[in-house]
Amino acid sequence: MIRIGLIGCGAVAESGHVPALVRRPDFRPDAVCDVRPDHAARLAEVAGGVPSFADWRELLDGRSLDAVVLALPPEVSPSVAVECLRRGLPVLDEKPLASTFADGCRVAEAVAKFGGVYQVGFVLRYGDWVGEVARLARAIGTPSRTRVAIFDERLDRDDIAHLDRIKGFLASSSAMTHEGSHVIDYASIWNPSPWTSVRADVEKTEPDFPGPNHWNVAFSLGDGSTLEVEVGWLLSESPPSSLSLEGPRGRLELNVASGEGWWEVAGDRGILSLPPLAPEWDRQYDTFAAAIERGGAEVSTIDDGLRALEATLAAEAAARTGRDVHRPFPERLDPV
Repeated sequence: MIRIGLIGCGAVAESGHVPALVRRPDFRPDAVCDVRPDHAARLAEVAGGVPSFADWRELLDGRSLDAVVLALPPEVSPSVAVECLRRGLPVLDEKPLASTFADGCRVAEAVAKFGGVYQVGFVLRYGDWVGEVARLARAIGTPSRTRVAIFDERLDRDDIAHLDRIKGFLASSSAMTHEGSHVIDYASIWNPSPWTSVRADVEKTEPDFPGPNHWNVAFSLGDGSTLEVEVGWLLSESPPSSLSLEGPRGRLELNVASGEGWWEVAGDRGILSLPPLAPEWDRQYDTFAAAIERGGAEVSTIDDGLRALEATLAAEAAARTGRDVHRPFPERLDPV
């Protein structure tokens, strides 16, 4: 039984982490923590009446834990992650792992210094459709053109709590960093070639939004491929989320919201009928349990987290400056 300390009791913890932990026989929530005592108390009851804390240091000092799960804002998470690693605790850390590239590198340095387990919470990479697209992408070949369009967090002004939560993300970070980091992660499974340059066009569709909610970002990759990412949040109307991929030997089209699509490779054709895009919480925790047993993460590693952080911060910089951003990513273009 792996005793877990959960630090951060927001929407992701409430909808994803805690239900997954409670239903699993191999994990046991042992304590929860949030700076908002009411949030911590509510999730502590859902987790089985475990102790709740308002200070993460008190939780770490007061409990005998086997691992921690961090569901924190990216500007807060790095310092907590570093201290947990220093104490030898395995860490499952929600993406994005930091709000600046410098802080992401600080976490990477702690992983290198202290060793142990550090896994990034890329919960969407475990879907069957991601693996099937990877298989077909190898057959289609490179250089390729991949386009992923993800529409989420639909605008409903009657749902004030949801609207305020997403506005908070737009104020402190961006839809590209939060949603786009998932895309960068699973698209790197299809084509691991590093990005070399990025351009971005953004739009704020409502005047009261604190930041742009519609992103179109184009990454040039080192092997001559391109990755185009469209992210739309808080849109009143939006098409289904979709994927298209074409290369020298074929192409595929997939409605990722339904899992339905088709492929063509070297003259052969086939139909895709896959589970739709969805968070795979149990598969993520299977991976975390295996990493703890092994003593190190092999999936959703710190390198995966840094790659997504660097790419999305570069996209933010391109949008902010109106210029293409080239790799290596200059830290001076981090948000201030």
